[in-house]
Amino acid sequence: MPGATLLPLQILFLNMVTDIFPALALGLGTGDRTVMDRPPRDPGKDIVTGKKWLVIALYATAITSAVIIAVLYGQKILHGNDRTCNNMAFITLTFAQLFHVFNMASEGSGPFNNEVTRNKWIWLAILVCGALLLMVFAVPSLRLVLGLSVLSFPLWVTAVMISLLPLIIFQIYKSARKAAHQTRH
Repeated sequence: MPGATLLPLQILFLNMVTDIFPALALGLGTGDRTVMDRPPRDPGKDIVTGKKWLVIALYATAITSAVIIAVLYGQKILHGNDRTCNNMAFITLTFAQLFHVFNMASEGSGPFNNEVTRNKWIWLAILVCGALLLMVFAVPSLRLVLGLSVLSFPLWVTAVMISLLPLIIFQIYKSARKAAHQTRH
């Protein structure tokens, strides 16, 4: 997949757009309403435990898999050139990271009604990030600097749909886990 390799400026753009705005939006949210009902964390223990490292690795694997699926789809099904596949990887990774913010809801909360989905700043951050992404594709000089090309609407839809896969997979996993937990108790 040599043509799908993200360029350094694309990675910098991704980091600036998909990290800053959603993180600020999460910080402005109300957070988990039950956090004060739980006992404090032992200060002698790690903040990120072995179980959390596993979840982080699974999130990373799911997002990476979505990008690989988008590139392979672009290469094998659409017979896209290297630049097209690179652009599909770029769009898929951008939206997969943006949608990942919805996986940050507290454990046990519902997939559609939780502290993240109720946070108006999250929705604004996603709109701003989406607008910035569209802008770099729409403005010729920005498109040139980032090594992007004009993509057809079906390619955009494909990349965005594939970028939803990690979110869907983890929401199904969380719902199944919540149901199993409720069954045991």
